[in-house]
Amino acid sequence: MDSKTQNSASETNTTLAQTAYDVLLSRILDGTFATGSQVSEGRIANDLGLSRTPLREAIGRLEGEGLMQRSGRSVTVRAISLRDYMEVLHMRRLLECDAAGIAAASISLDVVAVLHERVQAMQDSVSSAEHWALDDDLHDAIARSTGSSLLIKTVADLRRRTRMFGRDRIPGRFEGGRQEHLRILDALSARNRGAAIQAMAEHLENAKNAILAELQRFG
Repeated sequence: MDSKTQNSASETNTTLAQTAYDVLLSRILDGTFATGSQVSEGRIANDLGLSRTPLREAIGRLEGEGLMQRSGRSVTVRAISLRDYMEVLHMRRLLECDAAGIAAASISLDVVAVLHERVQAMQDSVSSAEHWALDDDLHDAIARSTGSSLLIKTVADLRRRTRMFGRDRIPGRFEGGRQEHLRILDALSARNRGAAIQAMAEHLENAKNAILAELQRFG
């Protein structure tokens, strides 16, 4: 096999691995693959029409991100415990409050205006997927305004773990979360660093308290 053919085969495998990664991640985040559930490599490979090689590469990547784990031939979606969740929120508070402070001086006001309009217009009847998409866009925009690729990636990874734990455990957070997002955006629009940090801290603290209240309610 000549170098050109080898390069082409490598690029194809990389593309297939990315496709497998995207599908697996989507199924984890939307709850198709519940936390703690076992995943069949063979079934997924058949569903996607892929060989095991790119699939295993994708699973290895998700293992590295802490979303899946392998034990022998068994692959499971990693369960996020309450302790994990609290650690994730603690890290998010450290990173995202700092990011909000930086964003107050650096984020595009056009981006803030668009996000503000989207949050303001969102209704309680929107789908969970639409809600999470807007939530992702807002937090990602703040992280990106820092210019730190490591912070952007870390915040995205931590938010995925938050979603895996809290997707179905936080009733009644729509309006509260919406108002909290609007306060964050208002602070960014005013270029008010202190208010942006405080609004982000309150948002993450309220998310934590909602989870704790729900767990206490059901024992």
